[in-house]
Amino acid sequence: MAKNPNIISEAPSSDAKPAARKKSLHQNETKTDSGEQLIAELREAVRARDDFLAIVAHELRNPLTPILLSLQLIRETEQSADRIKPSGELDRLERQIKRFVARTTMLLEVAQISSNKFHPKPSEVNLSELTGGIVSEYMPMILRSGSELAANIQSAVVAQLDELAVSGIVENLLSNAIKYGEHKPIELTLTADDNCACLTVRDHGIGIDARDRDRIFDRFERVVGRATQSGFGIGLWLVRNLVESAGGAITVSGKPGQGSLFTVTLPIKPRENR
Repeated sequence: MAKNPNIISEAPSSDAKPAARKKSLHQNETKTDSGEQLIAELREAVRARDDFLAIVAHELRNPLTPILLSLQLIRETEQSADRIKPSGELDRLERQIKRFVARTTMLLEVAQISSNKFHPKPSEVNLSELTGGIVSEYMPMILRSGSELAANIQSAVVAQLDELAVSGIVENLLSNAIKYGEHKPIELTLTADDNCACLTVRDHGIGIDARDRDRIFDRFERVVGRATQSGFGIGLWLVRNLVESAGGAITVSGKPGQGSLFTVTLPIKPRENR
């Protein structure tokens, strides 16, 4: 029988099934890619959260140590007839608690550093007074560690910098020297000229190998003392970021067993005013 040319067959052509299969495979691959991307994003979010929690723990622990030491000293002297010493420790404790409260603001800035959104807020800062105050607050911890601190601070060094950022720099470098100084002397200097302030912190402890000098400033890197020292490897990473955000620079030198020297240079004036 002859076929009616006006009737169009509804049966699929030989090419239709492969095309449908290709479309289905493409849809499945797209869904798989989307699922893997979502999983990767969730993992990154969890990692970022864990990183930030580690930074929070570090930044809140640092000022807590001298606070606790001041409390111990007050308890030790509260029965003493000498009321001058407890009064002085109470003054120190008040300053430390105020700094601790201010540090919570710094945590937001740390989060901004991690996301490249940190913007320092320069104001007129007396670096001499600020550094001297931090040295005084850390002195009980330095003495308890078995070290001695020699501080040489040039007077009347004033700069346009973010005060909390400078505090974080000095505190973390001192904490690092105490941790890795092996109970040996620590030296801190602050000098300045018309353009830059220079802060150095030297210890005579574990030291550092030349090949580790660059990565010591990476986040979560602790290239010395892994087995004997606790910590997250965040302090020097934070210092580098705070220094660079101010337009400054930081370097480290030293040899294993001969201690380390950290040198920070900071501009006296904001970059836009220089």
